[in-house]
Amino acid sequence: MRFNFKLILNNEKIREYLFFIGLLFLVYLPKGGFKIAGIPFTWGYLYLGFLFLLLITIILQKKTFFVQSKHLICYLATLPFVLYFSINLIFRGYSGSLGNLVAFYVSFAFLPLFFYLFLSPFLKKIEYGFIEKKIVQAVFLVSLYGVLLFIFKQVTGHYIEIPYVTVNADDLGTLEGKYNMRGSLYKLISTYNNGNIFGVCILMLFPIFHQKNTSKIKLMIVILALILTLSRTVWLGLLFYFILIYKDSIFRLIRIYALLGLILIVIGTFFMNRYFQYGSLSGFILDSKLGGRIEQIRQLSGLSFFGSQTFKFIEEIVYLSIFKQLGFVGILLFCLSFFMPVYIAITTKNNNYLYLIGCMLYLFVCCSDGCMLYIPTLVFFYFVSTMIFISKNRAEKQNVT
Repeated sequence: MRFNFKLILNNEKIREYLFFIGLLFLVYLPKGGFKIAGIPFTWGYLYLGFLFLLLITIILQKKTFFVQSKHLICYLATLPFVLYFSINLIFRGYSGSLGNLVAFYVSFAFLPLFFYLFLSPFLKKIEYGFIEKKIVQAVFLVSLYGVLLFIFKQVTGHYIEIPYVTVNADDLGTLEGKYNMRGSLYKLISTYNNGNIFGVCILMLFPIFHQKNTSKIKLMIVILALILTLSRTVWLGLLFYFILIYKDSIFRLIRIYALLGLILIVIGTFFMNRYFQYGSLSGFILDSKLGGRIEQIRQLSGLSFFGSQTFKFIEEIVYLSIFKQLGFVGILLFCLSFFMPVYIAITTKNNNYLYLIGCMLYLFVCCSDGCMLYIPTLVFFYFVSTMIFISKNRAEKQNVT
């Protein structure tokens, strides 16, 4: 008897369950999993692989494949960069690890294919209110856990680590070595194992949370969690978000940042001056070494059409790292790939503004620290980029190619 997968996804509850499982593994517990030959296999990425095979099976059964034109254009825009990188790899070699090479192709080849082409029709069939509700819950709960874990770590000196669940089994006991220290103080990491990764990922979902959450207490907890990442990149991203949202309400913006500034002063008074290697809050914010990034700038050896270095890894300052290793051609194709959703959104109608803001926030923080090849950063990016073009109005006729 032939099993009809199409009937499964036509069931609304099953679609919601599948979406929630994705949230569980990618937003709540993104680092759970194991490693083989140094390559991390997380439950979230394995689940994406399962969904990919499921959706292919459904397409083969239906013998039809419809893709919204905006999603198709976004996907096609990613191909030149992947092709250019592959050609560069053949002729110039590669100096990084196998894990980083796998991460590159998963991030730049598989994820856009999966989200833009295969997952977008599935997401379109899920009730919009359900998606927003679950995102709001997830952002709050991982932030709340992050705050509690931050306090627990400062008090006890230990993290709560559950192998295969909150931490990769092979990374057990190594969280302190994942660039999470600010002097004697540890960043807030939640279940993301790194403060910057947590902050960058949550920033992409923060516009949905901020606009759909109705509790001021929950809002303050999430903002506090982002502040306690002790990441200047995340702080700038949060500032950029409020500037975008309240650009026409300057006095409201001033009030918001007066409050945030007060919180920072309190944190600086009780923690930074005592524990940070910078000696003071101002020393931390105005660090002339940019948290070690100044060396990335100094390593720039001049302008190059095809790059001046053999590709190894995408460093914190994403645009600069791409330019150094892949040159003018590489950075132009990279920007084509990543900025295409923004361009389409601002030149067309019936798009979701909140997801567009989330996409723009990530492109902004890439100027400082994009955490680009780290799990699960680009899953968040391609999710919000895909959701930009999924209309809230289910009755609206879909533009297909």
